[in-house]
Amino acid sequence: MLRADGALGARRTGGGPAGAAQVHLIGTAAGPLGGDVVEVHVRVDAGAHLVLRGVAATIALPHRDGGSSTVRLRVDVAEGARCDLALEPVVVARGADLHAVTEVAVADGGHLDLTEQVVLGRWGEGPGRWRGTVRADLAGLPWLRQSVALGPSAPAWDALDAPRALLSRLRTPDAEGSPPAAATAGGAALLPLARGGTLLEALGADLTDVARDVAALAGTQKQLGGPSRARDRAGHLATGDAARPGRSAPSRKAATAAPP
Repeated sequence: MLRADGALGARRTGGGPAGAAQVHLIGTAAGPLGGDVVEVHVRVDAGAHLVLRGVAATIALPHRDGGSSTVRLRVDVAEGARCDLALEPVVVARGADLHAVTEVAVADGGHLDLTEQVVLGRWGEGPGRWRGTVRADLAGLPWLRQSVALGPSAPAWDALDAPRALLSRLRTPDAEGSPPAAATAGGAALLPLARGGTLLEALGADLTDVARDVAALAGTQKQLGGPSRARDRAGHLATGDAARPGRSAPSRKAATAAPP
């Protein structure tokens, strides 16, 4: 079932893995603007396989009267279900303040592969502000609790040398092999989680730098005999319009999707 309203749209598309339902999220209006609240709920029922993608970057814009915008993403993955979610980058324009809240609940036996990308500022302009909060549960127990802030007024912000791009990838345990060891490469780090699965995070001046570090990290994992799929989500970033701060495609938003 697909359902979207307001400035949101969702389309079922082909080309996904065999047996999977592939859905692309689109937007019919600019934003989010300051003061907007966007809510997205993705539910994957038992035994279903959902591949969720975007069609272009989202641009978070400031409101003339100020105020922050909020994007809330809720992902529920049932037992035996699979969810592969990787949207296009979010570009936070100068003066914009965006809070991204991601809530995840994965049942025992469910699988999640969730990727998030953020760029501060469009081409030739200063950075906006972005805060990301993740609350994820696995098999009914806490799995990951994290908060990251980038941009002016962030606790660790340095206007001269602060990162303006982020890639984050959260994955449930891989039943095909042993858990990978922690590893770093440049601004990228692969972190095994206490309850299984991994968190890959990479920071850089732009998404081109991020993609390079993620690829180097994938090579390190391969040499160590661990999974080498860390580059899967970052390989296309070096050539995308949103690869460098400020260079972004038209605004796109989110929608609600749940497979039959």
